[in-house]
Amino acid sequence: MQSPTLSRRELLVAGGATMATMALLNARLAQAAPLRQGDVVLPWLDQPEENPAPDEVLSLLVWEDLDSWITPNDQFFGIAHYEYPEINLGQWQLSIDGLVKNPMSLTLDDLKARPRQELTYTLECSG
Repeated sequence: MQSPTLSRRELLVAGGATMATMALLNARLAQAAPLRQGDVVLPWLDQPEENPAPDEVLSLLVWEDLDSWITPNDQFFGIAHYEYPEINLGQWQLSIDGLVKNPMSLTLDDLKARPRQELTYTLECSG
């Protein structure tokens, strides 16, 4: 009897499915951990008491105040190194050009008229 051969694609699919299953199992175990009786959430010790530079640091996130995996818009960390530009919304345009098949220019009204889709993403600042 000849041993079955496994193509590279089949190996990648099977390996990916195995890794996804392992990741999901680990995620379920991690979710169960804080629910144990007697567990205590330790406060962050490096949180500043107040915003040290309110003109530059727009928001300091207090982790303990979050009750969801989705950060509210007004609690996003933001920092402004320069002043905000004054923008005439009636004349503002987004140009899509360069190495694209269909170069175009869209006004703010064009963008607002397009269909919307709400997605949840993870975003992490690296510095």
